[in-house]
Amino acid sequence: MVTSFSTHFPNLADACEQLPMQDVKSLIKQGFALRNSGKYKGAIEKFDWAIEQDATNAKSFLYRAQTFMQMRAYEAALKDFRMVLQLDATNARAWHGQGVAKAELALYPSAVDSFEQALVYEPDNGKIWYNLGRALLKLEQYEKALASFNTAVGINGDKYHTWYNLALAQAFLEQIQPAIESLEHTTRLKPDCHYAWNYRGTLLNRLFQHQAALESFWKSLQHRVPNPNAWYGIAATYALLNNPESAAIHLRQAIKLNPSIYSLMARNDANFNSVRNHPKISLILL
Repeated sequence: MVTSFSTHFPNLADACEQLPMQDVKSLIKQGFALRNSGKYKGAIEKFDWAIEQDATNAKSFLYRAQTFMQMRAYEAALKDFRMVLQLDATNARAWHGQGVAKAELALYPSAVDSFEQALVYEPDNGKIWYNLGRALLKLEQYEKALASFNTAVGINGDKYHTWYNLALAQAFLEQIQPAIESLEHTTRLKPDCHYAWNYRGTLLNRLFQHQAALESFWKSLQHRVPNPNAWYGIAATYALLNNPESAAIHLRQAIKLNPSIYSLMARNDANFNSVRNHPKISLILL
């Protein structure tokens, strides 16, 4: 609820009546500065005050909504984004922000609608295309997500997370080699992106490129410790190579970090089918 995040001044209406209207701009400026320094409750107070003085100023509602977003008060943010759009239906930032808030609340179809409306007014905004793609992934609309991410990287190819999500969409569509290439874009832009190295290893195994997969998992371990996904990936790769001894050594490392998840995975993962009954593996999975 809004009240849990916003602290109001006592006798606020009376105090606001004493302030000249031109002070709205300075209140917004003060609130913006407080928000940028991480003082969110103080920023909300400034925006509240500005709105009390002039409830037709879309910027006050927009900045308060953005502050609520940083506080993860998504429902409160939604209310403010709606107010902005009542005042200015062409405000792309409000449509975009509304979409992000809805996505955070798992309202993905409605989020898609908001992102698409934002793109009517800012069709060259790569961030909106990216967020649209993310929502479409959640809805398992992989071809549309792929198109969104392709547009996003066409606008700005320097965002590693866009390339990573492009790889996700490609992999869901069984475009494994293109997905690997997108992950390689990801790691060129962000060499320490451990989860991209892990995912690359997983996909390389699907193409039977097991040595390259091992190298990818080891790269991930260089950049992230603890890293049970990498240990598990190495174990799965050795299992595919029918090397139960090495698979057991690395599977034990993963299970040590998270026993319930990785033991269950290994019991059900087809990659371990050829070695699961080997004594060294079965002992770990008891």
